[in-house]
Amino acid sequence: MIKMYDVAKLYQLVLNREIALAKNQILDTQRIKHKLLAFLQCVNTVGEKAHVYTFWDREIRIDHQEILESIIEGISMIMSIGYEMRIDEIKTHEEIPSSISKDELMFKIYEDVIIFKNTFDPIIYQDLLDDYFHLGFMLGISIEEIVNSYK
Repeated sequence: MIKMYDVAKLYQLVLNREIALAKNQILDTQRIKHKLLAFLQCVNTVGEKAHVYTFWDREIRIDHQEILESIIEGISMIMSIGYEMRIDEIKTHEEIPSSISKDELMFKIYEDVIIFKNTFDPIIYQDLLDDYFHLGFMLGISIEEIVNSYK
């Protein structure tokens, strides 16, 4: 079972890295939008490395370490966005449907990004974070691997 508590601890690690930024800044929506674009690039890289949408190549070699590195890049970006939004903590429980496919989950992540870009809603941010972690879990990445990569 995945311990979402570890995700909350991971978020604190990322926050500690971001703390050097000035706390009294006004919400920089343009900067957040740029980070969202960078995050989408990370999502695309994960999909490519995990061959989520590769259907023309029957000889697929999937490198677990490459997927882990790509997932971590995306986590760093999305958690950095949480810091920009001044989100102090994230929920520690999981609300993820188990019957969704990897490609549908990727579409959901893209949809979450668009909704978040238009609303800057912390609840949508949490959904986006949950969905991205769930994608990593579906691809065989464990929370322990992620947390250990940050230590």
